[in-house]
Amino acid sequence: MKQLRVSRHRAYVVIAGLSDTDSALTLSITFFSLGYIYFLFCFQLKFSRETIRKEKKMKIRRQLQGQISKGDRVEVKRPNGAYYAATVLRFPSVTRKNTVFVEYEVINEGTKHVKEYVDLSNLRPLPPCEPNRCFVPGDSVDAHWENGWRKGVVKDILENSKYVVGFDGNGEKEEESEIEQCNLRLHREWDDGSWVPPFTELTQSSKEKDDKFRRVKVKIVFGKRAADAKLRKDDEVEVTREEEGFRGSWFSAVIVEYIRNDKYLVECTTLRTEDGMPFREEANACHIRPCPPELSPIASFHLREVVDAWYNDGWWVGVISGVLAGPKYAVYFSQTNEELEFDHSYLRIHQDWINGKWTIASEETSRQLLTNSNKLLHKMAVKEKRLKAKFPKGMKVEVKSDEYGFEGSWFSAVIVDSLGNDKYLVEYLMLKTEDQEALLREEAYASYIRPHPPHAEHAYPYQLLENVDAWYNDGWWIGQIVKVFTGWRYTVYFRTTNEELEFEHGDLRPHQEWINGKWVIASRFLPFKQPMAST
Repeated sequence: MKQLRVSRHRAYVVIAGLSDTDSALTLSITFFSLGYIYFLFCFQLKFSRETIRKEKKMKIRRQLQGQISKGDRVEVKRPNGAYYAATVLRFPSVTRKNTVFVEYEVINEGTKHVKEYVDLSNLRPLPPCEPNRCFVPGDSVDAHWENGWRKGVVKDILENSKYVVGFDGNGEKEEESEIEQCNLRLHREWDDGSWVPPFTELTQSSKEKDDKFRRVKVKIVFGKRAADAKLRKDDEVEVTREEEGFRGSWFSAVIVEYIRNDKYLVECTTLRTEDGMPFREEANACHIRPCPPELSPIASFHLREVVDAWYNDGWWVGVISGVLAGPKYAVYFSQTNEELEFDHSYLRIHQDWINGKWTIASEETSRQLLTNSNKLLHKMAVKEKRLKAKFPKGMKVEVKSDEYGFEGSWFSAVIVDSLGNDKYLVEYLMLKTEDQEALLREEAYASYIRPHPPHAEHAYPYQLLENVDAWYNDGWWIGQIVKVFTGWRYTVYFRTTNEELEFEHGDLRPHQEWINGKWVIASRFLPFKQPMAST
């Protein structure tokens, strides 16, 4: 029989007929059951959240696969939640389906831009530019702050096109900062292959805001000379000239002062007057641009690629019309209808200053530069035909890699097909796909391909500082003998990776170069590494 007694301060439950031990056991079982049910509830909740998060990542990966290609400008989400501009250096391949190799534009290690593999779920296209967009308090925006785009909310409107933007303090006090209008954009999410909200449509609320602002009339009195100036004194820039013989060229300069009517006085840093003084001239704002950002050097340029060539103290826009040995290149200049030869070190990747942003030149730009010379187009077409004939289908070749950490290596492959535009589909003989079930296939430019070198016997020991190819990681790596051991063993130094490794005699071959359609034994001795004593 159960009895319940309730006092003013305490409640007691007395179970008649049960001992103290039985009561304690009953309570223990009850509390254990409740704890187990709570544990199952928490586990199911956590599992559901993880499942949703994984499904979202997979959805983003499926949307971007096939849309990203080499050279595309994108934004990458970092652990701090901000998005940073980057350029795709290597698009998703068979071996790395869900990652892309990118180079950041503003994140540096020392003097070089950071390069890394990023997951597709942290990648999105670069959103289109929306110049002169106005904002009101409460708008969700992305602010360019500390070199990245961070999500925030407009708190207040200031003078001189500035806004107060609040940022999430990660659980701490909210941060606020003054941001200029040019460093703000409306916050959007990349979802299901499109931007939300879309760029093509304005919501009703946005239209109402625009109408409201149009009804506001403001009269501002200020000094016209200072307001018109977009560039400041001592800004480093590049200036182009419209005179005959100088079109298509850019010269380094410094802003001396703003004159009037969108004109500046500039001082060229590489040009001199007859008496040796720095050359000064007036230049329109449309003929001035900021100095382009320094890009990481590339191993080689390709046929029809747009470049800037250093010539006569300036950078001249041209197109690669021939890939020569050396490495050297023939460059065609459409403005002067000339073709000149340049070393690799005198060329840089061409970039265009469009809508306040730097953009790497496209294939359309190269086509426009080439349309002025039918003779040159015919000459380049003949060269392309020769390149195609050089690597017929089924030919055994070696393919060079320019991927970070693999410079200076050649991998055996077979030509599968010619893709046109100086590209081939190759199948590697030693490299396999990620699942190890098939041989890896990739697209490669002709400048990265050479015939398989002839077999060269080396019945005598290699000598100190002799150049060799070493078989390592399923490929041939260019190196140099820096130490000779007894028993036909050697230490080889690799300049591209700054490493030294030990090899047997049978894992080495004499180094040869493919020059002008012929195999040439390279210079046996290049003293770029201090030799070590033989043992």
